[in-house]
Amino acid sequence: MQYAYSDIIDRARPVHDGDVFSRRHPHMAQQNRAKQYAPFAALTGFEREIKAREVLYEPRRALSAEEAGRLNAALNALYALTRTGPLARRNEVSVRVTCFEPCADPHSDAFGRLGLYRTCTGTVRAVDPVNRLLRIGDRIIDFKNLYRIEQLKAGS
Repeated sequence: MQYAYSDIIDRARPVHDGDVFSRRHPHMAQQNRAKQYAPFAALTGFEREIKAREVLYEPRRALSAEEAGRLNAALNALYALTRTGPLARRNEVSVRVTCFEPCADPHSDAFGRLGLYRTCTGTVRAVDPVNRLLRIGDRIIDFKNLYRIEQLKAGS
């Protein structure tokens, strides 16, 4: 049976000794030739955007008067234990804090309205009642985003 190009299909690659064509177009290895046709991501960042849309954000929960009182008492106790840097280092107060993190993705429908509740554990470095900030390790949390504070341990 005859196919188109059957007379040249099994021939070796032509050799052009020393001419300009051979210098400009050297023989390419077969594995490199296959890379030309490898798939590529035409929509860069598309997968990341899809995963960002799968996050289920929720509205900020309102604290009851009792919860707000407990939170305020916990902050006052932490402030008393960590009022100065040396005092904070000596007492090493460990806490578990649940806080609200507003959606930071400006492309999300939840931006500025909804967020996630996260729990972190660490040593209290400072309580700043003037700027209304709580510093746990390297993390700084605004008082308005606090939901719950549990003291785990305190030194001396």
